[in-house]
Amino acid sequence: MNAAPLRVLVVDDDEDDFVLIRDLLNDAPGSHYAFDWCATPQQGLEELRRGAHDVYLVDYLLGPSSGLDLIEAVSREGLSRAFIVLTGRGNHAVDVAAMEAGASDYLVKGTIDAERLDRSIRYAVDRMHFMDALRDSEAQHRLLFEQSPVPLLVFDRHSRAILNANAAAHAQYGWSPLHLLGQTIDAVLATEERSRFLADLASGELFSATAQTWSIQHNDGRQLQVEGLFHPLAYHGVDAVLAHLQDITERRRVEAQLRLLERAIQSTGSGVVIADAREPGAPVTFINRAFEHITGYDAAEVIGQSCRQLAFEDSSESERAMVRRALAEQREYNTVLRDHRKDGTPFWNQLYFAPVRDTDGATSHYIGILSDITEHRDTEARLAYAATHDVATGLARFPVIETMLQEHAEQQPDEPFSLVFGDIDRFHAVNEAMGYEVGDRVIEALAQRLSALVGTRGRVARFTGNEFVIALPHVEREEAVALAEQLRRAVAEPVTLGDGEVRVTISVGVATYPGRVHDINDLLRRAEASMSRAKQLGRDLVCEYSTDDMRRMEDRRMLGIRLRHAMQHDELHLVYQPEIRSSDRAVIGFEALLRWNSPEMGLVMPERFIPVAEALGLMPELGGWVLDRACAQSRAWMDAGLGDFFVAVNVSAQQIQRGNFAEQVADTLRRHGLPADRLELELTESALLENVDRALHSMQQLSTLGVHLSFDDFGTGYSSLSYLRQFHVDKLKIDKSFVFDIPRDASSIAIANTVVAIGHQLRMTVIAEGVETAEQAQLLTDMGCDALQGYLFSRPMKAQAVAEWLADYQIEA
Repeated sequence: MNAAPLRVLVVDDDEDDFVLIRDLLNDAPGSHYAFDWCATPQQGLEELRRGAHDVYLVDYLLGPSSGLDLIEAVSREGLSRAFIVLTGRGNHAVDVAAMEAGASDYLVKGTIDAERLDRSIRYAVDRMHFMDALRDSEAQHRLLFEQSPVPLLVFDRHSRAILNANAAAHAQYGWSPLHLLGQTIDAVLATEERSRFLADLASGELFSATAQTWSIQHNDGRQLQVEGLFHPLAYHGVDAVLAHLQDITERRRVEAQLRLLERAIQSTGSGVVIADAREPGAPVTFINRAFEHITGYDAAEVIGQSCRQLAFEDSSESERAMVRRALAEQREYNTVLRDHRKDGTPFWNQLYFAPVRDTDGATSHYIGILSDITEHRDTEARLAYAATHDVATGLARFPVIETMLQEHAEQQPDEPFSLVFGDIDRFHAVNEAMGYEVGDRVIEALAQRLSALVGTRGRVARFTGNEFVIALPHVEREEAVALAEQLRRAVAEPVTLGDGEVRVTISVGVATYPGRVHDINDLLRRAEASMSRAKQLGRDLVCEYSTDDMRRMEDRRMLGIRLRHAMQHDELHLVYQPEIRSSDRAVIGFEALLRWNSPEMGLVMPERFIPVAEALGLMPELGGWVLDRACAQSRAWMDAGLGDFFVAVNVSAQQIQRGNFAEQVADTLRRHGLPADRLELELTESALLENVDRALHSMQQLSTLGVHLSFDDFGTGYSSLSYLRQFHVDKLKIDKSFVFDIPRDASSIAIANTVVAIGHQLRMTVIAEGVETAEQAQLLTDMGCDALQGYLFSRPMKAQAVAEWLADYQIEA
């Protein structure tokens, strides 16, 4: 069995830094990590108190706060955690402060590689485990003392004589075991450290929980920098001290070298020139090698010359005048000049210079940065290409197709123009199962197939991530449909990647111009509508444009307009359907279901308007409204004493994928004074799979609140079983499509039995929805299904009818 991954929490207000750290660690050899991230000091403190992670990477600056404050707060509470402090810039004072606060390491962003970060994390975890183990028991201490790779000494607190030392200590100090034992701890310390050590020992400051830096004397005369932690202990009846002394000399040296290397690298990319502003003409006092390389002039030819002559003669008089004026006014300036190198070669020079002021604020020098941007025009051309072409596939982007359509409509309005719209079916499954890198390779392979088939007849463009648009000028409808069918079959052929194969399908729509097309985008809408019908008919199909497609699109558009109006004019309401415990038929909860009473259309059911709300991005607002109303009603029932039951609310993908959803739920519970266990959130598979990491994070936050989580419509998706083990939920709901044919259909019975068994193996409650007959209820109960829901017990009812129904139901029970 593989070891559990190290759980890493990054406390950083910059999500990009978190992503960089995560990607960096994932590249480390043998990497085995699980990552979480929080952005605020408050969230960080809560997570540190929970202690659910193995190591904590804390940013030194968290908005207006310091990450050291978090570490010190946790230390004051007596909690031991493995910390590493991260900062954007090296600073010795910050380094010392981090170590004193209790961090095991201090790393500068941008200077660390995957191996070093991996090693630092493992050292922090090992050190924390080691110190925790020391506190556990003296027996464990003895075992770890001898085997620890960290140098350890035990000395008499009063006489300061060294009583014991492990092998790592002997190796670090260069003393033989016999020589080290019997010496006082003073002999190990550097001479200048002894007075401080004695004072801290006498005052008890030595035993603070924070590490301090000490200079240690090696036997060969060298001084080592160590990080020291000291703990009082009873050692064979002696009042003793355990000294934990980790050598950080090499780490300090390497960090200094890395900082120096960083500065050197930063200075080599552009030419640097420094001039003395206090001398007449501001003579040049320093240039770097990059300056020599860019201009062709060496230091002997430039140093001592006036910096005002650096704007070469090929620049316009106005440009050189602006440079002289900025120098005279002692202000920074940025411009592009046309210069020549010493050999006469022209180049474009982006020049930036600024005054350097002394401690009194007077300008003492000027610093100038020269950059050769001669290749900028090539870069602009590449950027222009990237703006109109997809980088991954090399295909044109849709604006190129739009231009083709526009020109065709203007120049050849009577000639046909066909548009093919293709969407790879369920492509997010490939990305989730195999990774986005594999997904990109599949898309690239499919793009090549499509381009090869289309040839000179038209042009293939990438519309979005997994959608393609193919423009076919001068191609009639029949030929376009035939070509679309060829494209569909070509996509269905397996894509070979290394030793494996990936199989996907594509749904295709075809529309042709002219034919009452009002504008260019209308042709795209028609092709897309036809593609949507291919999806609805089962995918892997080619559908030709029909008026029914546009009618459906128009219906959805109008429905969206009316839905926005309905949300603003109180046309929405909730109904509630009870959930019944199988064993004693007691009411355990109610599911809140959304309904829409439209003055124009009558009762509109969710299966019609919810997809429209999702397409328009209205689900966060609509779902928030449902959550608020359901919690308010649950509180009202609670105050009326109607029963100890929960209210279940359905959650959409757009809600669960938002980073603040758990905060919204917590705020709603708080406003209505509703206990968290009175709320159950029902999540569908699609809501979780759009972004698995984000969904897991939201679910962890919701579980922490105490809210119950339910997996709705279980078994109807294509990957429920593979993801169920990741999403720890409290309840599984057997979809009504499996319950409908019970007990007539043996397959439905087998599926229901399997879901019950899976749920119970994972310690989840299992509920069946869509129960309509007593025979279904009894069979599901005999299977071990924990709860039932359906018309057998009640149709969904308005809130005001619940009290009366409960009274009648209790009488019947």
